[in-house]
Amino acid sequence: MTRVKGPLARAVLASVLTALAVAPAAGAAPIAGASSLRVAETSAAETRTNGKIFAYDPVDGPYTCSGTSLTTPSRSVVLTAGHCVLEDRRWGKDIVFVPAYDHGSRPFGTFVASSVYTMAQWRASENPDYDVAAIKVQPNELGRLGEAVGSRGWTTDRSRFARFEIFGYPAGALEGEALRSCDTKGLGSDVFTNVFSGPPTVPGKCDMAGGSSGGAWLAPGGLVDGVTSYGYTHHLGRLYSPYFGDEVGAFLHSLP
Repeated sequence: MTRVKGPLARAVLASVLTALAVAPAAGAAPIAGASSLRVAETSAAETRTNGKIFAYDPVDGPYTCSGTSLTTPSRSVVLTAGHCVLEDRRWGKDIVFVPAYDHGSRPFGTFVASSVYTMAQWRASENPDYDVAAIKVQPNELGRLGEAVGSRGWTTDRSRFARFEIFGYPAGALEGEALRSCDTKGLGSDVFTNVFSGPPTVPGKCDMAGGSSGGAWLAPGGLVDGVTSYGYTHHLGRLYSPYFGDEVGAFLHSLP
């Protein structure tokens, strides 16, 4: 059975976030509900930069995440969450990105990973404030990823209460087969991540489940300003993203 990655179910004990857990199996994850809507045309120009990630964990087997084609010099980079490529000190293997995936359809083919990049803070301690990663992919029969579907730029240092459109492939009853989105806004800071060394994560009201990890949080104008990282079992209906400040901006600028 293919597993899903996040939004990770977190437990809070004595106001300290537990270590990141392997995402629950699809049958155990909450399902998407009223605050997320299915994207009608995944292959349309404004949405086809979103896609589904398929990969393999050496212990837990196949898993899925979400990602977005990012504007970089190589035109071959996918932005996602750190735990979609490295979790519990295990690197994902056989990673591929399928833009505009929809119920098995792959209108722009499959892009195979050639290398992955994570923030140093995520590699060192899996700090959720830096749960950001990138995947460089090889060209397919349509050429480079950015040539096939386009790509998204990014922005940083926006208000924690600004508007977002969140994209992802939630599993649960929906089985991760359709791209969904939430039109929402930031809700400030997650106070429970103050125990980590970094800018606190940003909450947003959205009820996507496992499989949506790594999905883009788009600012008005279509620039990426977050990626889905986790959620809480005791507070459903919210997703959390690392805050895109100077450190995340520097990481994105360093990508090939």
